[in-house]
Amino acid sequence: MDKNSIKLILLFILLGGYPMAFAQVKKNIRVGDYIYVKPCKPEHEDFNGIDIYSRTTSIIKSHVDSITGDGFYEAFFDGNSSIEGKRLPCIMSNRKYKIAALQEVEEEGKIRRIAICYTSYHLNVIWIEIDVALKSNEIEFK
Repeated sequence: MDKNSIKLILLFILLGGYPMAFAQVKKNIRVGDYIYVKPCKPEHEDFNGIDIYSRTTSIIKSHVDSITGDGFYEAFFDGNSSIEGKRLPCIMSNRKYKIAALQEVEEEGKIRRIAICYTSYHLNVIWIEIDVALKSNEIEFK
């Protein structure tokens, strides 16, 4: 075994065996980028970190900054519409989705990084808890 192979093995071990996921966590993501939702794993019925939300009325985008995504979360979850959420069905996997907004949500002293993505239907959004989805190997950034 040559020195380069040994260095790669050591790097793999030091990074917890997940160099690809580690690299993706460090990548800067922005509104307008795409997140690829990987195919469902045969051993799982649904995703760990990806949900889909549907509302009954259109959102008012007048207070949404389309470049930064500011205001999108408030516009979609404004309370003026009935909203239902569930785990993303497997039929919607193996596709890429455009990021509409990025949020950090604090719950019980813990920060959760969230990407809200558009779907082809304007009354639905995909809610991706980034760190959970990365750890579960459910997404990658495109």
